Amino acid sequence: MPIHSQPHTQGYSGPVSIWLYANHESQIQKDYKEDYESAGFRFCFEPADTRDYRMSVDMLICALDHPSSNLMVLSEDFKEEDAVYNIYLLHHRKQNIFLAYQQQVEPSLCTESPRWLYESVLQGGQHVDKKGKTTIRIINTPMPTLDVPGSFVRSRVHTTHAIWDAVDSAALQDLEPVISAANIDAFFMLRGLPPPNFTKVFADEDALPQHLITEYLGSSLHVDIIPKGNMRVRIQKIAKFILFNALTHRSKPTTLLVLSEDILEDPLFITVYEAVKSKGFTLIFQPPKSILAAKLYLDPRLRSWF
Repeated sequence: MPIHSQPHTQGYSGPVSIWLYANHESQIQKDYKEDYESAGFRFCFEPADTRDYRMSVDMLICALDHPSSNLMVLSEDFKEEDAVYNIYLLHHRKQNIFLAYQQQVEPSLCTESPRWLYESVLQGGQHVDKKGKTTIRIINTPMPTLDVPGSFVRSRVHTTHAIWDAVDSAALQDLEPVISAANIDAFFMLRGLPPPNFTKVFADEDALPQHLITEYLGSSLHVDIIPKGNMRVRIQKIAKFILFNALTHRSKPTTLLVLSEDILEDPLFITVYEAVKSKGFTLIFQPPKSILAAKLYLDPRLRSWF
C-alpha cells in the first residue's frame, strides 16, 4: 500500500496510523469500508460542520502523545481553516508535521499522487496546477515565529488557566465581569496557586453585545464566540484550547479550572481529559455558579496576596 510503504522507503520509521474522516457512515459502502479497515485505516465519522474541529482535536492529541512523530495531513482542496491554523501552530512548536494540498481537477496529479506527494513533502516548496487556480504548498521547513493570539506567558513558577463553558449564555449578562474575574482569581489563591494569567470564556454568538465583550476583556476574561446552539463545536473548541495549553506547557504541567455544568458527559472531552491528565496536568471541574456568583474574593485569607 503506497501510503504505508512510501514513508518507510523515504527514511521514516515506526508504526503508521492512518485516519479517514467522513461525514456519515451511510455514505461509505460496507465493502469499501471493510477493505480499508483491514488494511489498517481507521474511520472517524463526523458531521460536515464539525469535522474541521474534530480533525484539529485528533491532531493535537497525536502531537501530545507522540511529540517526536511525523504527522502528515493529506486532503483534496483542503479548506478547513481551523485545522490548517492548528497545523501552522504545531509546526511552530517544532512538531514534525507536513501539510499537502492535493487537487483532484488535474488527472495526472491524481494518477501520480503517491510519488508526487512524498517527494514534494521531502523537498518542500510550492506547486501550482496548470490552470493556475490552486497553489499546492508543502510545509517542510521550520516556520518563523508566529504572533499567536492567546499565546501563554511562562514567567510564573506555576501557571494556571481558567475555562468557562458558558452553555447558559444568559448568565454572561447577569454576572459582573469584574466580580467573576475576582472570584476565579480567589479560587486559585485560596489553594496556594497564582491567579490565572488567561481565562477563556466560550459563549454562543449574539450572547453578548459588543460593549459587554469589551468589559469582559477588560477583566481578563477573553470571550470566544461560537455558532449558536452548536454543542459539538463548543466542546471541541474547549478541548482544542486545553490540548494547546498542554502542548505549550508540556515540560511543566499546569493547573486548569474548568467551569462547566455538563462537559464531563461528552465522550470526546473525556478522551482529551485523559490524554492531558496522563501528562501530569491538573484539571479542576466546578459548576460555574458555585464560583462566579460567590464572594470568594472577600475571604480574609486573601489579604496577603494583594
